[in-house]
Amino acid sequence: MFEDLVKGLNEGGGSVRAYEACAKEARQRIANEPDNAAALILIASATQRFVDAYDELPLTVEAASREFEAISSIVETLGAAWASGSAERKLAALNSVAARLAPQKAASDRTDRVGLR
Repeated sequence: MFEDLVKGLNEGGGSVRAYEACAKEARQRIANEPDNAAALILIASATQRFVDAYDELPLTVEAASREFEAISSIVETLGAAWASGSAERKLAALNSVAARLAPQKAASDRTDRVGLR
């Protein structure tokens, strides 16, 4: 269901622009897929954060690989829950992904405040 977003990242070579396109596509799909809106906004948020962190900065192979694995894991978690059709599994997956993303956001907020970004 969401795997096509990861496929686009892979086809784009894992570049910052590929992540930017993924975030944009996920946001655009919300209008046509309102039942998937929460999952799509989490995917968009995760990929956009990568863009914000690395736009116009050097990107190491290690960082790109690490981020691709993280996004793939997010999409896999959400895709499996959606495939199950269970409202409980969907909610659990949304909460799991949001919990994974929250500490990363908090860390970037602290970095922003001290002027390191």
